[in-house]
Amino acid sequence: MRRVSIMLAALLLLTGCSGGWPEGVIYPSITLDETVTADYPVSRTFTFEGRQVTLDVTVDGSLYAGAVAAEKSVTRFGNARENDWIEDYWPAFIDEEHQEPFFTDVLVALRQVRDSLGLDADRYAELLTVFVQSLVYETDPVDLEPKFPVETFVDGTGDCDDKTLLLAGLLTREGYDVAILMFEPEKHVALGIRSAEVPYLDTGYAFVETTSAGFIGMVPDSLSGDLTLTSEPRVFRIGSGATAYTAGGDVRTILEGRNRAIAEAAGLVASIEAADAELATMQSELDAMQSEMASLKASGNTAEYNALVPRFNALVERYNTAADARNALAAKHNVFAEVDRLIVEGLDDRPGTYAAVTSALD
Repeated sequence: MRRVSIMLAALLLLTGCSGGWPEGVIYPSITLDETVTADYPVSRTFTFEGRQVTLDVTVDGSLYAGAVAAEKSVTRFGNARENDWIEDYWPAFIDEEHQEPFFTDVLVALRQVRDSLGLDADRYAELLTVFVQSLVYETDPVDLEPKFPVETFVDGTGDCDDKTLLLAGLLTREGYDVAILMFEPEKHVALGIRSAEVPYLDTGYAFVETTSAGFIGMVPDSLSGDLTLTSEPRVFRIGSGATAYTAGGDVRTILEGRNRAIAEAAGLVASIEAADAELATMQSELDAMQSEMASLKASGNTAEYNALVPRFNALVERYNTAADARNALAAKHNVFAEVDRLIVEGLDDRPGTYAAVTSALD
């Protein structure tokens, strides 16, 4: 999580001449830098559904250089009202026409992965999401402006809005219904993808965090800096895609399973600690009886020694029964702990994690 800082330059123009000045907004755009002739071969490797995936894409050097040099702020002029521009600010980065060949090349590589793995629409959306999440999360304390998607791809790094803009650009070009979710108080940006099963609040979109690994529809407990999202996001729909994410039921089951596992494991800890305390007391008693019996045996006091044997054996039996019960509690605790581990390690594999969690909790 970095910031959402939309830079705004307002030109105050004189209107004394005949007809006055026009009014409107100038949005960020790219001018190709024709002085740059070398292209950028980019290779990105990440893990999806337990498999290593590599994307090899060559990016036009003049496009990348132009994107880096581009003005990222908005300029209002004339009598344009202050908030007229915001609806079109995010699309200006996503829909910038010079990036179309770049998006085409990246999607060709991603479609090859989709086809080789036989992915349906839900798993394909997850592939695109996991890819963007795999890029390094990095904030720039000086440059507060968003990057064009081509910059984020070539750099291999970005913060919340950078990575969200890249993912939105990929998903909308593949026909998905997506939106930018902007949390102004928390200065955070996330992606939304249409979902009836796991909508975030009343937005109609599943929450997608791009700065860290996570399932579509999984809201992180906290963001960088221990920040928690509490505000209602502003929703800016991107494009006109109609495809929704329909695997939200699996995600909901996974997350409910995790919550159950965490709660059950926490409850078992107290029982295990109590059992350990009881076993420790019995062990002390056994140690004391063993010492006494050894002393009696050494002194030749056979009668008293023989009298202690049944009591000792009964205590051993009680100890073993209590130990078995304690170990059963620990085994149950370990099952629930395993569920959490499966989820944490399976955030790139929704189908596999769903199967593992449901099996573990049966």
